Amino acid sequence: MFVDLHTHILFNVDDGSKDIEQSLAMIEEEIKQDVHHIILTPHVQSRVTKVDRSVHVERFNELVEAVKSKGLKVDLTLGAEVLYRSHLTPDYDTLTFGKSKYLLLEFSTREEQPIEEIVYDISRMGFIPIVAHIERYDYLSFNDYIQIKNTGALIQVNTTSFLGLDKQVKPKLPLKMIKEGLVDLISSDTHNLDVRKPNLKICYDFLAKHVSEDVLTKIFIENPNHILRAISA
Repeated sequence: MFVDLHTHILFNVDDGSKDIEQSLAMIEEEIKQDVHHIILTPHVQSRVTKVDRSVHVERFNELVEAVKSKGLKVDLTLGAEVLYRSHLTPDYDTLTFGKSKYLLLEFSTREEQPIEEIVYDISRMGFIPIVAHIERYDYLSFNDYIQIKNTGALIQVNTTSFLGLDKQVKPKLPLKMIKEGLVDLISSDTHNLDVRKPNLKICYDFLAKHVSEDVLTKIFIENPNHILRAISA
């Protein structure tokens, strides 16, 4: 039913899964959360980045084979979560969701960055930016969110923010965002099976008490499936 578009399930590459056994356990938990497709988005250009892109590819292929061996019914795609750093010029084509043009971008939570300008410039390069956990950037206003969306970028919010599990986020902010039509995608940003575990269905069920079914269908089903079609094209 669901697609988890922002995860740290790929093993021993960042501050997410520590080994392939943990990755498989996290994937099993994703399946319990009704997730049928997972995009693996290891940190890139971050202080928690441990390896280069070639290792991501190797470990992704290992994980795909392990998933097949266990008979787990889930599809995997390799992406990345790229921390934008103005002095670095990565090859974005190697960091998108599969062979699509969707690119997950993370920004500083401490130092204000001109996110609207950055995503506009990257979109002019032919990519479709997805701003990761935008609710964490407390220097942004609601008008900033609107301007960012106007560039063609997509806004992703973490499940943990809706569920009150992220201490960096004011509890009422993400609900206000979704009611104002400012949220395109919701993902788990799962890192482990403890405090940051897969919880998409838990979040969906929580939001079903506060948001219309049409809105949830668009965010949880239609928008992610649009991305999947681009990945498989």
